[in-house]
Amino acid sequence: MTARRTVARPAGRTLRTTRALAALGGAAALALAAPAAAAPLLAPTATDDAPGAGDVTVINTETVQAKLSPSGELRSARLYEQLSFTGTGHVTVTNPTSVQGLRNLDGFGGFAVQAGAMTATVDVDGERRIRTVSDFTGDLPLSVAVTYTLDGEPIEPGDVVGRSGELAARYVVENLTGRTDEVTYDDGTGNQATTSAETVIPMVGQLVTVLPSQFTAVSSGEASMAGDGRGGTKLSFTMTLFPPIGATSAEFGWTATVHDAALPPATITAVPVSPLLSPSYRGGAASYASGAESGAALTAGATEIDANLLRLRDGAAELTSGLQQLYAGAQELATGLNGEAAPGADELASGAGRLDDGARRLAAGAGQLDSGLQSADAAAPGLVGGLTEVRAGLGTVDAGLAQMSAAVGNLPASAAPLKAGVAQLDAGVAQLLAGAQQLASTAQNEGNVLLALAATNPTVTPADATAAARVQALGQFVAGVAATKTDPVEKATLEAVAALYAGAAPGVTLPLGPGLQVLGQVLTTGVVPGLVRLQCGLDQSVTGAATCGSTPGLDEGLDQVAGGIDQLVNGVVGQVTGGIGTAGQTKTDGTLRGGIGSLSSGVDQLVAGAKTLVAGIDQLASGAGTLRSGTGELAAGTGDLRAGASRLAAGLDDAAAGSTQLADGLGTASAGAPALADGATQLSAEGTSVLVDTGAATAADYGVKYAVLEAGAERAATESMAYGGPEGATSVTAYSLEIAGVDGSGSASMTRGAAAAALFGIGAAAAAVLRRRGLLQA
Repeated sequence: MTARRTVARPAGRTLRTTRALAALGGAAALALAAPAAAAPLLAPTATDDAPGAGDVTVINTETVQAKLSPSGELRSARLYEQLSFTGTGHVTVTNPTSVQGLRNLDGFGGFAVQAGAMTATVDVDGERRIRTVSDFTGDLPLSVAVTYTLDGEPIEPGDVVGRSGELAARYVVENLTGRTDEVTYDDGTGNQATTSAETVIPMVGQLVTVLPSQFTAVSSGEASMAGDGRGGTKLSFTMTLFPPIGATSAEFGWTATVHDAALPPATITAVPVSPLLSPSYRGGAASYASGAESGAALTAGATEIDANLLRLRDGAAELTSGLQQLYAGAQELATGLNGEAAPGADELASGAGRLDDGARRLAAGAGQLDSGLQSADAAAPGLVGGLTEVRAGLGTVDAGLAQMSAAVGNLPASAAPLKAGVAQLDAGVAQLLAGAQQLASTAQNEGNVLLALAATNPTVTPADATAAARVQALGQFVAGVAATKTDPVEKATLEAVAALYAGAAPGVTLPLGPGLQVLGQVLTTGVVPGLVRLQCGLDQSVTGAATCGSTPGLDEGLDQVAGGIDQLVNGVVGQVTGGIGTAGQTKTDGTLRGGIGSLSSGVDQLVAGAKTLVAGIDQLASGAGTLRSGTGELAAGTGDLRAGASRLAAGLDDAAAGSTQLADGLGTASAGAPALADGATQLSAEGTSVLVDTGAATAADYGVKYAVLEAGAERAATESMAYGGPEGATSVTAYSLEIAGVDGSGSASMTRGAAAAALFGIGAAAAAVLRRRGLLQA
């Protein structure tokens, strides 16, 4: 068998031992306390020279009984100690104890006393016990203060006897074992931090008093009340005297209507307890550990969201750059169309009109020539000169057409920066779409984490003004969300949550769940749908018509712009240059220069014919008929040229207007694009960064509280006993504080012998519970 080793109390220390038994007195209290002693036991080994030595189990119970005045002042304190032996053998034990006034309660024999310990040699065959009583020389771990009022006015305990009215008693019980220790905890970012915190030896207790039958209308906001079977009212107050599960002090009391009053006595039973081992408290301790882990998880998730927001901001900046380049290209295209192509087309249409008018006049003149053959001979020399001028004019027209064809051919080069800008913008849209998809997934996951964490009802206690300002910033964020709502009920709910954090102050604990729920809902019902809409606006084909509808996204629009630029450039260049033609073409090619070429050839023939006219009027008549026919064809051709040039001018005017609108639209888009990056930056600074800080603060708060519980458990394991026990024995300590009553007779409620028997009953009950649970062997 094995047992926990108990060390005797060194000088200068008030409370030292190995393990505390959580025994409150009575069967219910012992049931709470027994698990604290559930460690393997080693029976002390008998001395080497003892005959018949064998295995003996030793249990040491210390019970400190303190007599208190009706107001709670200490009057006297005694230590009742019992050594229980089970087994067979000859054993000598040395038990640290108070040797002042030490007496044997089981006989008249004494004990050897040395260095603050008593020594006893016992022969055991079955069960034996040694019971002693001595003066308690240490300091009590608890203080008690009791105050009384009668009809609302303070009253001394001795003045209550015989009085009538409304009597009230208030008890304040404080754990005096506090001290400042260094504790280590996880700060929420994966790092270990150290801080100073107050730790105590964890104590739990119960105060019990019975108000007699002349006490009526009994009430208490803290007590469990029941009848005592004799007309009185039994009040029980439970105390958890260690933070963070409880507090270092407890205050409670009762009120009753009295007639011919007397003050009843009260008894406090208290024991040390380990919050990490006791079934009644280890669940609460585990919740603090879980809170620290949840805060760390929240911090990690919020950090990832913040990083994704910063990536969104960078993508938006690239989008802005692409839009600005596209805007510059569109402006250049609009400048070219409005400043050169459209005015040139207008001039071409005007020249074609004049050419058509001249051709028609030429045809009319040819008719007149054919009709006035008689005067042709006289007019022939002038006709030759006029035809020569016509030939030179046609050459000028052909040169102008060649120049216009060259200018139109430069359009593809002018449109190249615009197409490059569109391509760069398309790449930026693809990158932004990928970032938005990743951010939507992360935001949905983190929103779910926030909602799950909110369901755990966490709290936050700002450590200083900076932490309080962060909590207030969370309230401001919630207020901003409330301002966007139109539903009065939803708006009022969010404003209530914002108001909850508006007054955050250092040291004031606030529920964190409502704020986390708002953040989770903003992510899942606001940010995520907004990111989906952003994806639809970027590329409808990737997100899907089922989600985005039939409206095309920015990527589809860019594809249409790119196609429109190609169509515009190719259409203008192809139609204009095709309509103008090249050198060497004729009218059969259907081009302006072909028609001019054919016209030039005709004029050359006309000149030759005019020269021949001088030689013979007959030949002139024949040539005049031919001329009349050719000029008719010329007039028809110039009419077509005039109509085509007009259509070209109108088309280029439309293209110029469209290019201006395109430039204006791209200018608006490039001006608005920075707002996306600014919004992502603001959300990072005012939303996710606050969430990171809040998660770290929550993890640190819960981490410090759990570290305090661990430190308390360690102190319960090493400091909880009044004096200590024999080496190798199981040792437990309990405290019984008896608050005296006042009845005017001066008699106690029980004799000293009866009180001692009751106190030893606590130790006997503890040993019985341990044995029934298999923690001791006979």
